[in-house]
Amino acid sequence: MPQMTRPFGTGEMAERIRAFDWAATPLGAIHGWPAELLSTVETMLGLPGPATLLWGDDHLQLYNDAYIAIARDRHPALLGHSATAGWKDIYSSDAAQRLATVRAGGSVSVAGLEVAVRNAEGVFERRAFDIGWSPVRDAAGAVVGALQTLVEVTEHRRAVTQLRDSEARLRMLVATGSHMLYRMNADWSELLYVDGRGMVDDVAEPTGNWVERFIPAVDRGAVFAAIAAAIEGRTPYELEHRVYGRDGSIGWALSRAIPIRDDAGNIVEWFGTGIDVTARRTAEEVVRRSEELRGIALDGGGMGAWRIDLAAREVRGDARFFALCGMPPGDEPRPFADFLARISPQGVAAIERLAARRIAPGAEFDGEVEIVAGPTAGCWLRWRGRADGPNTAMIHGVVFDVTEQRHALATLREREALLRQFGDASQDVLWIREAATLRWRYMTPAFRTIYGWSRRAAMAGDHYRDWLDRVLPEDRGPVERAIARVQGGEHIGFDYRIRRVADGETRWLRTTGFPIRDDDGRVTLIGGITADVTASRLARDAVARSEERLRSAVEVGGVGLWDWNVATGDVHWSDEHYRLQGYEVGAVEPGYAAWLARLHPDDRPEAQARMEAAMGGGPAYVQEFRAVHPDGSVHWHSARGRFFFDDQGQPVRMIGAMVDVTQRREWEERQKVLVAELQHRTRNLIGVVQVLADKAVRSSRDLVDFHQRFGHRMQALVRAQQLLSRLDESDRVTFDTLLGAELAALDGEAGEVACDGPKGVRLRSSTVQTLAMALHELATNAVKYGALGQPGARLSIVWTVEPGADGDPWLHVDWHESGVTMPDSDAAPLGSGEGRELIERALPYQLGARTSFTLGNDGVRCRIAIPVSTSGAAARAT
Repeated sequence: MPQMTRPFGTGEMAERIRAFDWAATPLGAIHGWPAELLSTVETMLGLPGPATLLWGDDHLQLYNDAYIAIARDRHPALLGHSATAGWKDIYSSDAAQRLATVRAGGSVSVAGLEVAVRNAEGVFERRAFDIGWSPVRDAAGAVVGALQTLVEVTEHRRAVTQLRDSEARLRMLVATGSHMLYRMNADWSELLYVDGRGMVDDVAEPTGNWVERFIPAVDRGAVFAAIAAAIEGRTPYELEHRVYGRDGSIGWALSRAIPIRDDAGNIVEWFGTGIDVTARRTAEEVVRRSEELRGIALDGGGMGAWRIDLAAREVRGDARFFALCGMPPGDEPRPFADFLARISPQGVAAIERLAARRIAPGAEFDGEVEIVAGPTAGCWLRWRGRADGPNTAMIHGVVFDVTEQRHALATLREREALLRQFGDASQDVLWIREAATLRWRYMTPAFRTIYGWSRRAAMAGDHYRDWLDRVLPEDRGPVERAIARVQGGEHIGFDYRIRRVADGETRWLRTTGFPIRDDDGRVTLIGGITADVTASRLARDAVARSEERLRSAVEVGGVGLWDWNVATGDVHWSDEHYRLQGYEVGAVEPGYAAWLARLHPDDRPEAQARMEAAMGGGPAYVQEFRAVHPDGSVHWHSARGRFFFDDQGQPVRMIGAMVDVTQRREWEERQKVLVAELQHRTRNLIGVVQVLADKAVRSSRDLVDFHQRFGHRMQALVRAQQLLSRLDESDRVTFDTLLGAELAALDGEAGEVACDGPKGVRLRSSTVQTLAMALHELATNAVKYGALGQPGARLSIVWTVEPGADGDPWLHVDWHESGVTMPDSDAAPLGSGEGRELIERALPYQLGARTSFTLGNDGVRCRIAIPVSTSGAAARAT
């Protein structure tokens, strides 16, 4: 495989950057780039999201593959050129100020920045981005570049704007009517919100005493029963009941509420409306009382009796008749003119027309007149008469007071007119059908706007079938079933799609249907309210997709999230947060105590101090700490959180995230050990070189002979280093090869070594370097002080492969020196002891090895056992 040149990376932009003629720019050729520039470019190319790097005072621009979608038609011309020139159509003083802040060493982030960018057709369009700027420093710490990361949020902001517009239209619709609005929690134990519209008191905060506050005791049983039925049946709530008004008076309200469900279908709250029906109830009560009075009068009381002689133009009546007319009672006939003087001109005209008619025997008459003079002025009287006998000029009849009934009916008509005006002004369709035939009886003007179909056309022909043909085929079945349920007496809401007649556009509609019953309780009509919810559906789908993408990113990235409501103490953990803390998802109540319980005891004081500082308005909470799982395993976490404060500076909320950095921390610790060992190894190598050089000088005949002997030994050392450099190639280094390379570096001294063991024992890639260091230490010490440095001494190296306790293969190495003259026990130790420390501490720590190191009477004996690759097990039989 050809070796990749720097900057490393794959993809279109990595190739373009490596191929670009940078020598023609102020940056110069790539081989002369500083390490900071190369590493930053490689980091930028590896980022999954859009990123760009501006370098130097000229702001020369480099960018990654994801940024191409941002650059569009400016790509690839932007590469290697000044960003201020490449983006001159949108480069502003604000952009210059942000760059200046970054060049001064600061970081800048901007959420939802809107800019006008020219597209491929040369037309400017508005696009929105979440942008972050970070300074890039050279080796001396000076800021020499700016790294920018971007996330385009144009479509998300459009969806949010559409959702807000839809909500605004809903608020305007509600504002045009007089409906009281309210929200209840799932079990109706709390009233969450009320917009009383002057009918009842407004409620902005949840309250649990809403029954005592708004419902008179006489109706509480009925209210509770209706609530229970709605919750049990998961159906809309509807009841007409008394309420306490804002002034403490008792009125009547028609209350309806529908359940609001989450994605799983569970009821999370109820949304309802209330209509003031006090006037209608009052009118009904007046009518009822009037009918009772009329019944009593027919039984001998409550009505006034009268007789008119049209020929003589005289009136006779009983005491009640004259009292109703505001005239003193008497048995004598009264002039007709006295009676006419007390009624309105319209009443006079009607009676005069009656007197002028030719009346047949048995003819009946009725009418209403208004008293406009006398003590009963303002009253309305209804009269009924009959021409009995041959003298048709004599008419007998009764009269009764209908003033309250008239007023109640007038109020009722006024309310009906207001309701009609509301329907005409509403953007939703209010409609009524016959329950049996489903023929339209009534629909508001919004029908044409929503359906693109005139009311006249809709009410012609087969009403229901023509309407159903506008519903998309896949939605017709559910719609027909919903209509049937309303015919059966249910209140139900359902969503469906139609193809609009005017333009063929598909629209989402939401209908709330309800039955209308007659006096016998039979469903004779069905009504409903239909709203166009296309915008909200699209916005909701867009938000759901955005949330799903965020959820996927969090899960893939292994990020644990928390959300702490400081005011209420409620805490939410993501599923990954539970797992990072060593909990089963949902096994504990999320909270500060549950989080703190998992922290390593040594890390808790710092965690608490940092959390308290952040809560007090200090820097954001940032910490790396250890979490101890129930199985005793220790995991390193990197956490970052931010508090939000109210106007008084009190913390109200904290949001944060954390990730597992155990592997990184382990690599950092391993790197420290490896660096220390590398330094020690370098010193040892220099010592070996010195010994070899001394021996070469003593044994060489002349300078040429010295050069030859010393060069061969140095080449052996180089071969050992080349073998170690193959660490990145997994499962390629065998133990005998590694041992041979180390012994070969000793040149002639290796001839005194007896080696016995199977060939081809493959070592794990992670063990090669450290094991090589250990063998090198043993060989170096043997040359300096042991069997390879004293005449007559011997070195035996024996290795075998045996199964371990877990069944996996283990390599056992026995390094045994004999015939070595050892120093006295009270003599100063030879060497630094670092090699022994490597064997006894580093090997067990890094490789999970088992080791022993013994200084015997005649030399060193070292035993090393390490796990090896499974593929090396075959060597046991060799």
